[in-house]
Amino acid sequence: MHDHPVPEYRVLFTVDIEDYSSRNDAEQRTLQSALSQMLDDAADAAELDRQAWERQHGGDGVYAILPAGTNVTPLMDTFVRELDAALGSYNRRRHETTWSRLRLRMAVHIGPVHLNGAMGWPGQHAVQPARLRDSEPLRAAMGALSEADLGVIVSSEIYRDYITQGPGEPRPTLFRPVRVEMKRQSYVAYLYVPRFNLHIVEALAAYSPSSGTEGGDPPPADKPPGSTLPFPGSGGGGDSNAGAMGGGGHTNIAYGAGDAFTGDKVGGNKNTYHGDHHDG
Repeated sequence: MHDHPVPEYRVLFTVDIEDYSSRNDAEQRTLQSALSQMLDDAADAAELDRQAWERQHGGDGVYAILPAGTNVTPLMDTFVRELDAALGSYNRRRHETTWSRLRLRMAVHIGPVHLNGAMGWPGQHAVQPARLRDSEPLRAAMGALSEADLGVIVSSEIYRDYITQGPGEPRPTLFRPVRVEMKRQSYVAYLYVPRFNLHIVEALAAYSPSSGTEGGDPPPADKPPGSTLPFPGSGGGGDSNAGAMGGGGHTNIAYGAGDAFTGDKVGGNKNTYHGDHHDG
């Protein structure tokens, strides 16, 4: 009888610094140091043991597989909130000569993954977070919301099994479903930008799923998929391109179905770290 590798069911997430390659060497080192400290602080606040994360560093970000049994709720709630707050504080500071603005794209997924690959983590689930993180819908959202510091995209599994089931924040209504097309594969994913109303971002219309449902509550019976629904807390006000929470606005919510996965290589330097390794 042959022993076959058994994948482990894990939470996977990745963050990437926007526009990293345009910075000079000193600015990149400053960004790396700032990001590393922010991740440590946010993990501590969320009671996530970052020293137990399996990590691959790529200079402009990190790809991590969290320990078995990691609770997704504090990752999506406290960790994301603290990371966004730290980015806001850093971006207002501007006192270092090598300072440059730090914006992040973050992706979260969950699934079975092999941890014993010869050159990294093989498998269809291992590549999905990087694809979501680098996807056009997330880039479009960050481009439209220039004041945002953090953009988050989660897989349909994270949205369906954790976001819609509660407890904690962010609520499902704060996410916008999108379709990610990359490398001949199609994924339904969900975007979230802390403090901003994604549902009024016109640039995302091209990425909306066209039919079906994907987790959470379906549209009301008198509102077919794709119809206009008021954004919670907007008071039913008029449209606004600013997208900031608390303002008016409506949302065109389209629900989509299905995910497809494929195997591929993971970007970065392929070095896997465990513990307190830091780049830069």
